[in-house]
Amino acid sequence: MTIFKYLKVYSDKKNVNILTSILVCHGVKHIVVCPGSRNVPLVHNFNECLQFHCHSVTDERSAGFFALGISMALNMPVAVCVTSGTALLNVLPAVAEALYQHRELIVISADRPQAWIDQLDGQTIPQYFALEKFVSKSVNLPEVNDEQSRWHCNRLVNEAIIALKKNGGMPVHINVPINEPLFNFTTESLSKERIIHCTVPQNNVKEKDIKAFLKSRCPLIVIGKTEYDKKISDLVHEIKKKHVVLCEPLAYDGEATWFDKMYDTVSNDKAYTPDYVLYMGDTLVSKSLKQYLRELDKCETCMVSCDAEVHDVTMHANRILVCGAAEILSTILTYDHRNLNNDFHSRWTNETEKHRMQILSQPSNNLLKETVRVFEKELGKNKDNINVHYANSLSVRYGCMYSNHYIYVNRGVNGIEGSLSTAAGFSSVSGKKTFVFIGDLSFFYDSNALWNKKLNGNLRIILLNNGCGGIFGKLKGLEETPALNKYISASHETSAKGLCESYGVEYHSASTLYEVTNAISDIMHKETDTPILLEVCSIN
Repeated sequence: MTIFKYLKVYSDKKNVNILTSILVCHGVKHIVVCPGSRNVPLVHNFNECLQFHCHSVTDERSAGFFALGISMALNMPVAVCVTSGTALLNVLPAVAEALYQHRELIVISADRPQAWIDQLDGQTIPQYFALEKFVSKSVNLPEVNDEQSRWHCNRLVNEAIIALKKNGGMPVHINVPINEPLFNFTTESLSKERIIHCTVPQNNVKEKDIKAFLKSRCPLIVIGKTEYDKKISDLVHEIKKKHVVLCEPLAYDGEATWFDKMYDTVSNDKAYTPDYVLYMGDTLVSKSLKQYLRELDKCETCMVSCDAEVHDVTMHANRILVCGAAEILSTILTYDHRNLNNDFHSRWTNETEKHRMQILSQPSNNLLKETVRVFEKELGKNKDNINVHYANSLSVRYGCMYSNHYIYVNRGVNGIEGSLSTAAGFSSVSGKKTFVFIGDLSFFYDSNALWNKKLNGNLRIILLNNGCGGIFGKLKGLEETPALNKYISASHETSAKGLCESYGVEYHSASTLYEVTNAISDIMHKETDTPILLEVCSIN
């Protein structure tokens, strides 16, 4: 019995065909494919299968982040397929980011037969466990030559797909050794494969689970990065009416709490000190907020974890509650918290509002920072029709300062690589315009993201070019080393204009606030079939 019969034919490699069939049955829709010869049987099959949308990306490092961006936009598993050798190693940064973002990324690597590993044959390295520390499961598919090896191959692929759901979502690695000849396409149809489904029970938070929180008089709720969820945003807005909630736009569709400006006040006045801390979500951008939480050594701290692991960023966690952010927030709203100290809530609210008004109303003499402020102000009522990504370092800090909507970021590992590729992948499947704010080092490091003919006009890049890694100038003590400019912050005089001409990207530049304001208004509303880049130059 067969399924998925087409006019064309599939590879003669049975392990490749089993993998293809199971991916279809498990509902995988998007596969990012990279060039090579060893992975031709895989790429051929994926291209033949009408259930897959294939995306071609040449640079494997960029391809991994491109897949991550698609996963962000659609909130579904996405695969990236690479050839043998170091191609696999280039995907590792994206895999690490996917791990800490709880993203379901499927890495599929073609491999040489085991007999030829370390035997001076080309493009052979030990691939099977190359990603082991960063994936929930690695499987090495056998060559299929009898019923037992068929069962084994089927089981391994099912195990890998099931492992995607582990701990709130994780990447997996499927390694596929393929013998030559590689280019025999003689199989008329894919076999019907056994599919193993795994049911993950839903979290059910009860009153007893938050009993200590409900007894507290001055609770503090802190929310780190979460994936975009309108339900979480609605819950946060409602909870803020009664509780002190500190979070950044990485967590919900709203403004940040500008904690860096508040730190001196709240850390030196005991009237702001909570008696209970409830932390949920992943990372925070603000170092000051993390420092403040680590100073709160006199109150109970509960960490909400979706993966049942200990992530004690506060250094004072004495309880782990396994559930998602939406589940715990919904439960909090269910119960009447009668012991609340209203003065505590009012004090925090007033302090937050004071700094919000100061930051939003005061122009900056820093052109790059002011660019973000002007953009976010111009965005205004259009924010529901535009998605905004911020790259790491100064870009995301400016985004946290001025945005009042959810922002997309690579804050799993916080590396500068891959931010542009992630936004490009996101834009490729999003029906909305996708803006990405990115610094110069991060942009040029990941410029191969633009080496993609399928990029369209909904990708808009705002390059904040100050001719160096500007964040290093903010770190106290670094000014003492003569290596700062040349080596540490990597100062340069590079422009993106030539790259844009080479890749067919519409290029704009600005070096004054007047030019920035006009350019932002133009590119925000312009309709075009090609990506647009605005380079804001503020080189010292």
